[in-house]
Parts: sequence; C-alpha cells; structure tokens
Amino acid sequence: MQSDIFPWFFGAAVVAVIVAMIVGQIQARKRTEALQATAEEMGFTFEGEDWSDQSQSPQLATVLFDRGGGGQFKNIMTGASAGFKTSLFDYSFTVGSGKNSHTYTQTVVAFSQELWLPLFEMRPEGFLDRVTDAIVHKDIDFESHSEFSRRYLLRGPEQEKIRELFTPALLTFLEGMPPEDKWHVEGGGATLILYHSDVTVGAEQIRAFLDETSSVARTFFSCCGMKNLAP
Repeated sequence: MQSDIFPWFFGAAVVAVIVAMIVGQIQARKRTEALQATAEEMGFTFEGEDWSDQSQSPQLATVLFDRGGGGQFKNIMTGASAGFKTSLFDYSFTVGSGKNSHTYTQTVVAFSQELWLPLFEMRPEGFLDRVTDAIVHKDIDFESHSEFSRRYLLRGPEQEKIRELFTPALLTFLEGMPPEDKWHVEGGGATLILYHSDVTVGAEQIRAFLDETSSVARTFFSCCGMKNLAP
C-alpha cells in the first residue's frame, strides 16, 4: 500500500510546484503590465529589468545590494520627483539555500542628486541588533536624541561623517516618523534609497508610495548636514 501511495504523493507534489510556478509567472506578468501603465500615468519611463542609459542609473552601493545572492532588478521606472532624479524598482535577493532559503523582494525608490553622502544604513532596531551591538559597538547613537537611538540602527564605515550628516533637525524629523512604518533608509555617494524590507508595493499604491518617499527624501536632504561634508 505504501509503495502505491508514494508515487501518487510525489506526482501531486510535482504538479503543485508546477502550478505554483505558473501562477507566480502570471501574477508577475500582470504586475509588470500594471506598472507599465502606472509609469505612463506618472510621466515616468518604464525601463524593465535594466536602465537603458547606464550613465543615468543611480549609484547603488548600499547594504541592501550586498545582501544574499542572486540580486535581481525588475519593473524599473525612471523619472523625476521632488526635484531629484528618481528610480523605482523591485529588487530581490536570496538568503540561504535549499529548504532554508528565503527570497526577499522589496519595492525600492532611489533618489539621486549632486552632493555626496557617506555610506550608511538606517533601519528599525531589533532585539538581536541590541545584543550584537553590546559586543561589536557599531551602532551610532545620539545622547541628544534617545528616542531615535532606541528605535533605529544606524551604522556605516565613516562614523564621524555620518554623525555630521544626521543633524539634530534630521534626527528630530526621523523620531517623528510613525514606528509602524519601519522605514529602511540607506545612502551612499549621490544616492538615497528608501524601502520597507520584504514588502512589494502594489501597482495601485505606487503613486502614493512615490509621494511619501519623495516627502521623506526632500526633508532628509533639507535637514541633513550634507553640505558640510566632502568625500
């Protein structure tokens, strides 16, 4: 009896995997089609999986693009927002292998401008981050803004320049952002990126997502100490 059940079970599992792949491909195609229409409505150019003009692509050297393996860009849209050269895209990468692997996919907005940013990562701080920092002491905290330091992990190789970048005005603004938003903010060179980890924004929400991230970027650049920094 068991020998009869196994082939049936194995075959059903294979069929389920194939069906899941087909459904995933259909959903991906529908998303791409919806985003193409959305890009046109916003006055953006839909690029697909790569920037048509590499010289105009954003500098993407932050922590996000160094995580895991198999990094892939999809649904790239380019244009301008809040006075910045802007790219929106889906970015995915995989951590682990086999049954223990997980693919993270997030919708990212990249804002590019002419002035320089030190390489940094700012994201919600969790329990494991606090335990790790007790050992390695890489988290950048500010005594003047304890709420910011409690909520966010901030780190990067050039700590003094990052401290200059995060002015009291910028720290106050970031403290005022709703904790449930769980923003990831990263910068390096001429580019600032914003995203929610492992969250893909629906096509119908892209315009609102662009407006929200543009507002954050505008305030970030107006409050930060970037003008006093040099590479």
